[in-house]
This record gives sequence, C-alpha cells and structure tokens, in this order.
Amino acid sequence: MEFIKNLLRGVGMGIAEVIPGVSGGTMAVLMNMYDKLIDAISHLKKQFKSSISLLLPLLLGMALAILAFSHVITPLLQNYPMQVNFLFIGLVSGIIPMLFRHASKGGFKPLQTVSFFVMFMLMILMACFYSVTNTAVITTINAAASVRFALIGFLAAVCLILPGVSGSMIMVIFGIYASVMAAISRLDLLFLVPVAIGIVCGLIFGSKIIDYCLHHFPQATYFAILGLVSGSIISLVQRALLPESAGKVFTLPGAGGIVISVLLMAVGIGVSLLFTSDVLIRGKKQPQS
Repeated sequence: MEFIKNLLRGVGMGIAEVIPGVSGGTMAVLMNMYDKLIDAISHLKKQFKSSISLLLPLLLGMALAILAFSHVITPLLQNYPMQVNFLFIGLVSGIIPMLFRHASKGGFKPLQTVSFFVMFMLMILMACFYSVTNTAVITTINAAASVRFALIGFLAAVCLILPGVSGSMIMVIFGIYASVMAAISRLDLLFLVPVAIGIVCGLIFGSKIIDYCLHHFPQATYFAILGLVSGSIISLVQRALLPESAGKVFTLPGAGGIVISVLLMAVGIGVSLLFTSDVLIRGKKQPQS
C-alpha cells in the first residue's frame, strides 16, 4: 500500500516537473514528504534499504508521469494557459501558511528573513530571464551539446528539489525545454542520456546541501524556501497572462475563462490547505519555545 501511495506521489511530482514554473519540490512539500525525500537522497548509502523503498516508487511514478504528460501538458498550456496556471497558483499559494509555520518555529527572528527576500528576488530575476527565452527545438546533438545538456540537467535537478524553483523552468531559461520534451516524446535516448546523467548528479549533490542546511540552519532555510515558493507565484502569473501561444503578449480569455480560472485557483488553494492542514494543526498545538 505504501508503495502505491509513493508511486502516486511520484506521479504528482512528475506532472509538476513537466510544467515550467511548477516545482516537484513544491509538490513534495504539499504532500508533506519533502524532509523525508531530502533525507532519503542525501543518506542513500547509509540508509539504503529505507531510502530505496521511498525513492524507487517516487522515481517510477515521476518517469511514468513525464512520459505520459509530455504529450498532454503542452497542448493544455497552449490552449488553456490561464486556467492551468491559475490552478497551480492556487496549489502553490495554499502551502504558504504551512511553510511560514515551519519558518517561524522557535520565535520570529528578523535577521533570518533575509534569506526570504534574497530567494524571492531570485525568482523575480528568473521570471525576467524567461521572458526572453529561445524555444527552438534542437534535433541533432554532438559532444559539446551533450556536455551542455548534462550541465543544464545538473542545475535543473538541484532546482528540482528546491520548492518553488522549477527544474523545467531552468531548462526553459537555457533554451532546451522544448528540445527535451520533444526527445521524451520520441524516446531519443542519445539526446536524453546526457540530461539524465546531469540530473542524477544534481539530485545527489543538491540534496546533501539542503539536508545540511535543514539540520544546521532550519529557520533560515525554511524562510529561503518560503521566498522561492512565493516568488514562483509571480512566474506562474506571468505564464498565465503572457502565454507562448499568444506570442508572450498580454492576453485575457473571455469572462467564462476568467471565472473558470478563479474557480480553479480556489480549488488549488483548497486542495493544498487540505493536504497541509494536519501540519498546521500540529503546529498550533505545540507551543513555540
């Protein structure tokens, strides 16, 4: 039963990673398993059996979701960009109370909030870079391109495990997202292997850094995560109102589309609050020291 649950969680994270601006790390926070995920990756050798029992179904679910939804997400984003992005705006917005609860444990320390503003501004800068991104599909690959793709995959994986920072957005910024999605659709292993190698290395390296920060600087780390998640909402709003299908020109759907978008955002907030309500309740019951 636990295998099936983790498989479905992996599917949720995989769907999130297909969409630029939505983070698999954010979905892990939403499903209240982010700390467990980081611990499993960073202590893979020491806790091999328990780590594999968590990571195997997650990775399998993510792979299935990416393979399946790489064909579905693109047309949805092209035809209903505002509705899809507003759903994810709601999902992301709904986890902010839980993150603030984590960040403010032990009392509110103003100096710790510096990490929030630094990461929030980083997300704004990333949104600016996205607006000038090249989306041409690359169909041939050589040795130099393989190294470049591996490095971008490494960076994307580090960002993948950061809530709020989308690994797929990193690929968008560096101009390989459309190429990777096309390669997944046609199962081009020659194209995908360098990216996969970079992603594996990035996951191992990034998880160790985050695990260290969570254990030694928990409040500052959670404020940083809060900044990343809050800033990612700006990126999602940008993608909703400046969709590629409209040539990145400000656009709004009809009245019906706007109403549906707002309703989907409300649904997203409700789902997030439902998933994270137990964390908030436990936090209220525990007195802060």
